[in-house]
Amino acid sequence: MHLVDDHVRGDRLHNQLYLLPDRPSLWALDATGSTERLAELAAEWFRAVLDKPIVLYVWLHDGYAYAARYAFADSGETICQSYAESMAPHGQAAELKAAGHVHGKGWIQTIGLPTPSLYLHIRGDLERGHTVPGVPATTKRGPLPGLWYE
Repeated sequence: MHLVDDHVRGDRLHNQLYLLPDRPSLWALDATGSTERLAELAAEWFRAVLDKPIVLYVWLHDGYAYAARYAFADSGETICQSYAESMAPHGQAAELKAAGHVHGKGWIQTIGLPTPSLYLHIRGDLERGHTVPGVPATTKRGPLPGLWYE
């Protein structure tokens, strides 16, 4: 959240530069008002963000987790993701790169992967969201060898 004089903006921050996006997300806050009113709006906005349902999707290959994606279950928006080419199915990374599922300096995006192997409900009310159809739920993280981070 950025507060300047009588204006406040809240949204997803860049993970290294702490900048707000040029194009606001659907859940962004943009308000002008008194200090007291902005404090109220900011508190309400933080509560709403913290109440958003979150799920962790995991992709397995040969018993190893090779990809993971945390997502808001109400919008499907990715929060963070990871892909370990060394544990993924042979040739998959090349296919994903050829299809343009890369970002930045070659970071493979999980959006191009097939249906996840499982999901774990992290927090929030899943009645206010949805999960990928056909993906089984799990109730604990592991132990799973491979990529499986907090």
